[in-house]
Amino acid sequence: MKLAALGAALVMAISPGCDRMLTPARPRVYAAWEEGLTLGFEDPSQADAGLRTRSRQTVRVKQSVPSGGGTLVTKTFASLNGQWETRVLQQDGGVRLLADGTTGILLLPEGFPDRVSRWQARGSFNWVVGRATAELPGIRFADHADAVGVWVESISASDPADRTRTLYLPDLGEVESRAWDQSHWRWVTTNLLVTRGFTDVPAPPQATTTHGSSQ
Repeated sequence: MKLAALGAALVMAISPGCDRMLTPARPRVYAAWEEGLTLGFEDPSQADAGLRTRSRQTVRVKQSVPSGGGTLVTKTFASLNGQWETRVLQQDGGVRLLADGTTGILLLPEGFPDRVSRWQARGSFNWVVGRATAELPGIRFADHADAVGVWVESISASDPADRTRTLYLPDLGEVESRAWDQSHWRWVTTNLLVTRGFTDVPAPPQATTTHGSSQ
């Protein structure tokens, strides 16, 4: 009886009505893409708490639409210094910042991080250092796997002393950046994700009309 039940379960698993059971999981991308996702960053290296708050930057995914074989994502950046937008193309694990009249600026290569772990872009040599669990104050993850990201180290091609490290998390992108302090021989965190949520853009006020009669 047990063998018969197992055989029946296998038949159900491959039947047309059970396609959902065999659908592969959505490939993860190490960048933000969900519309409305809003991320807040601050610079922990600033000793003054008030200065850290005033220099905080917010990044919101304004739009995310299919484009060819990838996803075209529009992001809105906001701080006390102003607001601006960027567009990136996410494709096969790669992320490219789009600019008018150019092919764009490579941020992460296609195949990142497993098939491609070393690349050169923006005047720097970049490579995957390894995986690590993010420790972000105030940020909680329902699934531990969501907190496991990839560290990337970058060294300037013109100045080897100019070194940075960036931690990327799936579906969030950059969550921590560190700069190498040559004088003290240590890494210093200069950008850190401190808030995460979803926000809607307020709808514009509706124009009101007054109906009446004139004599």
